Amino acid sequence: FSAVMGFRADIGQKLASTNYILELCLLLAIGVSSTMAAFCLSRPDAHQKPWIKIIPFAFLIPLILITVNGLDNSLGGASISESLASNHLDCPLHIFMFTVPPALVLFLIVRMGATIQCCWAGTMATLSVTSFAYILMRLIEQTDDVTHLLIWHALPIVLMCMVGMILGQITLKWRFTGKNKL
Repeated sequence: FSAVMGFRADIGQKLASTNYILELCLLLAIGVSSTMAAFCLSRPDAHQKPWIKIIPFAFLIPLILITVNGLDNSLGGASISESLASNHLDCPLHIFMFTVPPALVLFLIVRMGATIQCCWAGTMATLSVTSFAYILMRLIEQTDDVTHLLIWHALPIVLMCMVGMILGQITLKWRFTGKNKL
């Protein structure tokens, strides 16, 4: 999709930025670890790894710190009211469009298991796909304004994860069929 949208104009400069690379690496770590957590949570015993659902949050804390403290233009950024008034609805829409196809696939795969921690499995699956969608957004969107990133990127991702938690509770329940016999 980046080929259609095109990479951000300053991608060369951003790839030379330690904070930007660290941000992308942390997002990748969140995506991979939450994918693994979703797969582990698709089993009743969570593959004997009940702690796995905490790992993505260990990467999320440094990401938040980098986002708030380390991005370019953070001091000259827009205020919250200016950012809200700018109506950048295209950002959450792109994140949503990047998220839906892999989310459907991941939910179907997790559903094939015997999930008993449905909310956690749904949250981890959604966090995984939204992390990868956010990586794409950071590669194609030019802005580094912290206020914009928090309101138009992070907040929609949090809302999508809440929806994923609810959808996980509804759709990932283990259903007993004749195939489930021991």
